[in-house]
Amino acid sequence: MRRALPRFLALITLLLAFSGAQATHNRAGEITWEFIGTCPTDSTPNAAYTYRVTITTYTRTSSIQADRPSLDSVSWGDGTQSVFVRQQKIDLGNDISKNIYVNTHTYAGNGNFRIYFVDPNRNEGVVNIPSSIDVPFSIESLLIVDPYRCPNNSPVLTYPPIDRGCVGRTFVHNPNAFDPDGDSLSYELTFCRGLDALPIPGYTFPIASSSFSLDPVSGDLTWNSPIAPGEYNVAFRIIQWRNGVNMGYVTRDMQILIVNCNNRPPILQAIADTCVLSGDTLRLLDT
Repeated sequence: MRRALPRFLALITLLLAFSGAQATHNRAGEITWEFIGTCPTDSTPNAAYTYRVTITTYTRTSSIQADRPSLDSVSWGDGTQSVFVRQQKIDLGNDISKNIYVNTHTYAGNGNFRIYFVDPNRNEGVVNIPSSIDVPFSIESLLIVDPYRCPNNSPVLTYPPIDRGCVGRTFVHNPNAFDPDGDSLSYELTFCRGLDALPIPGYTFPIASSSFSLDPVSGDLTWNSPIAPGEYNVAFRIIQWRNGVNMGYVTRDMQILIVNCNNRPPILQAIADTCVLSGDTLRLLDT
């Protein structure tokens, strides 16, 4: 009986470890919003600041036990919380699923509202997040309700937050964002978030042979260049500006898969410049 006990404990430990591995799944995501209420006017001063908020996450398809039909305790930023029910799940292949959760909310008045959620956990093995298998996944966006600048819709990001690059080659990602209200956009790097929606302790930006930067105007995220293969997570904000006034931001937490690539781009050698008149024939001879 005494000999069986250590084996039993070892089996329990193994099962718990397997269960924990299956519960890790979050790769990337963002929170966006659409104004569906009514703006105040002279004839209708009683506005309805109602927004349809969409949470988009990208997860490991193989983590079946960690699948989320809904997201609980999403904070609206005004002291209230709601459950977001998944409207759609799309299998993108390569062990990646896209999940879309939607809910609506009406704010009592103007103000700055930080919308966020926390969900266990990130996928294991993220190089620049210590023990990522145990780190919650959290994303946030800042919605600013201003009756004098109504309506306010979030930026729309048209390029997905899962991307690939090669060791030793410059990697560039752009979310291809636009603002439906015509607001100007700027970009800034931020830290990936975890427990209590706070920056992850020990998080670092990916190590580069030269530089890792984000262009504040174009939104180009440039990694020049990756030095080791693996999965990396980075986060940045897309900030809205209307006539110089900050209108809020959307945070994108994205995952980059860096691999060793065998194929190399061709090196082209230019030949001497030659002027050819119309109707003439140019013959290139091997030398």
